[in-house]
Amino acid sequence: MYGIAIGESDFKMLRVNKCYYIDKTMYIKHIIDNKSKVILVTRPRRFGKTLNMSMLKYYFDNTAKDSKELFEDLKIMNQGEEYTSKLGYYPVIYLTLKDVQDTNYHNMLLDMKTAMMNMYQAHRYLLESDKVYPEEKEKILDILYAREDENALKASVIELSKYLSRHYGKQVILLIDEYDVPLQNAYVEGYYDEAVKFFKTFYGTTFKDNPYLEKTVLTGVSRVAKESIFSRGKQF
Repeated sequence: MYGIAIGESDFKMLRVNKCYYIDKTMYIKHIIDNKSKVILVTRPRRFGKTLNMSMLKYYFDNTAKDSKELFEDLKIMNQGEEYTSKLGYYPVIYLTLKDVQDTNYHNMLLDMKTAMMNMYQAHRYLLESDKVYPEEKEKILDILYAREDENALKASVIELSKYLSRHYGKQVILLIDEYDVPLQNAYVEGYYDEAVKFFKTFYGTTFKDNPYLEKTVLTGVSRVAKESIFSRGKQF
């Protein structure tokens, strides 16, 4: 018997618990077909953005052990090998910035450190990799123990991309949920100028100067404005 999971944003929990799910897996095909390296998806709040990002994570992630079962009988599995071959193929970085919102710039950086700590925690196995150098493992530990300085924080995504790409010998899928929450909050709290300077460098390093990424998908409420924190990308 199927149930209704109100507010559930984890794709795996919906499928494992046999909850009603409107099949949106053709979104995966759309992402694969899109030729842009950076894809920005803007939709209103409570529009299912996080659930879709969770779906992408479970589909592409090469560390997910039961991904085939999660997508059984869904539309994406009938689209041919061009698409099904991507199931469980890529190393995936998943980052949510929904909790990076505080009353001042200093505390915002602490929130960012926590977000990066959670992001790196999913890839602790890199500490055992013979493809990651000893000095790089020290950098990983700095992130896991929130010891990194502001410059290291700005480079944390590109560094993790590099480690994963070398470890697996593949390009990386990057998923960033609620990319605009920190800047929206910074505007309200009065430290927008400091925050936008940080995120221009952070996103510039993460996207423009990152040769290890196969594709990046971002979600948020805000469209890119004239004073863009991105150098390029596509909205839809």
